[in-house]
Amino acid sequence: MFTRIAQRYQNSTVVVIGIGGIGAQLIQMLAGQVAHLVVADHDPTRLGQLAASLKTGPTHLFTRPIDVREAAAVSELFAWIDSSVGTPDYLFYAVGVLNLEPFAETTPDLWNRAVDINLNGAFYCTRAAADLMRTAGRGSILLIGSIAGTKARSGSRVNPVYNATKAALASFVNSAAMSLRTHGVRINCISPGPTATPMMDLQPPEVLEAVSQITLDGRLNQPAEVAELAIFVAAHGRFTGEDLGMGGGAGLGG
Repeated sequence: MFTRIAQRYQNSTVVVIGIGGIGAQLIQMLAGQVAHLVVADHDPTRLGQLAASLKTGPTHLFTRPIDVREAAAVSELFAWIDSSVGTPDYLFYAVGVLNLEPFAETTPDLWNRAVDINLNGAFYCTRAAADLMRTAGRGSILLIGSIAGTKARSGSRVNPVYNATKAALASFVNSAAMSLRTHGVRINCISPGPTATPMMDLQPPEVLEAVSQITLDGRLNQPAEVAELAIFVAAHGRFTGEDLGMGGGAGLGG
């Protein structure tokens, strides 16, 4: 049924920014399926562990450290990608930080940190990848958002700065898609609900209890489920400018 999707990744060059919960699953699923896999993260130790443990088969794996808050560093990364493996066919941006402090305790530094990583980093990476993709006349960009961007609700400990950055991602892809579509480049966002990543480990028990009450089957998304949707949407060919939710019932109110 999904043979066509798998075929679209053959002989492709894929860039994954962020090797946390969802990013790690993207990497696991794409390794062995693509020609070149470039993985970037802020933590060199984790990158080394990934390179040592990942079974890549025919895939050529490249790891690079990156601070997505630095526009110049992002530009240098994509210049290296262009010179080393060529224009990327796919970019997945899976970097994010969560704010849990009460809104009244959100300082300008905390606000700026979330905006720099969740939003500005996505912009820098999208812009750098899109510059290469436009020249090639092809490419697909997928950003990992959150249902919190449009579905703030009671029982959540999510801080408004996190919600705001994720809402901005959805708006960003909608407008960026209009600029990129004439160049053969697509960009989308998927917005999962509560997902079993290290972020959720920071949540207090009452938040996890709320998840059991508001989802269809009383459980968190698994990172692999979110990664499957991201891989499908990025390669399908008929999605662009979209924000696709994956809440498992969360966000329906109540």
